[in-house]
Amino acid sequence: MSFAWPFVLWLLVIPLGLLAWDGARRRRVAKDGAPQKMLRGEAGARALTLASGPAPSTFLLRRRIWLGLGLVFAIVALARPQWGHEEEQAFDQSREILIAVDLSRSMLAPDVKPSRLERSRLLIQSLLERLKGERVGLVVFSGTAFLQSPLSADYEILREFLPALGPDYLPEGGTDYQALLKTSLDAFASTNSADRFLIILSDGEAHEDNWQSSLAQLKEHHIRVISLGIGTALGAMIPDGSGGFVKDPRGAVVLSRLESSTLQKLAAETGGAYRDASAWIDLPALLRQTVEAGRQGEFANKRLPRATERFQWLLSPALLCLILSFWLELPVRPRPRAIPIAGTAPRAPKEVLK
Repeated sequence: MSFAWPFVLWLLVIPLGLLAWDGARRRRVAKDGAPQKMLRGEAGARALTLASGPAPSTFLLRRRIWLGLGLVFAIVALARPQWGHEEEQAFDQSREILIAVDLSRSMLAPDVKPSRLERSRLLIQSLLERLKGERVGLVVFSGTAFLQSPLSADYEILREFLPALGPDYLPEGGTDYQALLKTSLDAFASTNSADRFLIILSDGEAHEDNWQSSLAQLKEHHIRVISLGIGTALGAMIPDGSGGFVKDPRGAVVLSRLESSTLQKLAAETGGAYRDASAWIDLPALLRQTVEAGRQGEFANKRLPRATERFQWLLSPALLCLILSFWLELPVRPRPRAIPIAGTAPRAPKEVLK
């Protein structure tokens, strides 16, 4: 037998110490005795016994023992005892996928129905439904970039974030690809044993070209970029959120078009792939094609032995002992009790409400 949290067993000192202290105190009181005119009493749930000299302590000691046993069982259960083994399914996956979503205001343009941003959400959802065990993370970017969800095999975290993503999610507008690439490089693990993919969903509007300095680092870390251009060549006007459209400083309505040159260069320089996502594409199939074109990450479905948890076997006796102790210690309602007084002449029974 082993314990998952053996350090918890140090808490056993508390109930054992309390029982030892209580026993020592009672032996000392019994040894000292009592003045002749002083009565000692012992109160139970149904009776109160008064006697001269040392008071019997069997009943009270029995209550303390039940309390101590309950605490001991509970502490041992908290330490999570384990014995025996069972097999559990585990995925060994060396593929890492980082999804980057453009949250600039131009992503609200409706040239791709229902909007560029909504199309990005649908593509991400379709990808998550087809993945099995890959570690996936999420980066959001516009004028700055932020790692929203670190690489993890728990896809529910990403699904929770998707509905809340919008242009107001980040403090700066625009599109900064240098910030995106720097954040992505920091998000991937330090080892180079995994196949790494950076999936960018954007309309390609880049205000600066300083991102090209990060291409060498992408190649060094074996990160392949899969670029998805969200938008059309004809473009569309950008809603401003108040029923109108975004205008430039001269007052002219801004027309946003897909600018794929940046996305294409990122994909070409890193051995990835570019696709025009103005029409629906099969993103999981595109990812598979990109993996097959390069070094494929190892994927294995293993069954690993795991120690069987047995803490529940101790919780039941712990609960029973504690309930019994409290029932003996704290009666649920007051009731009349007979008070026999040892060492005195027989008298008519008296009843005292206690």
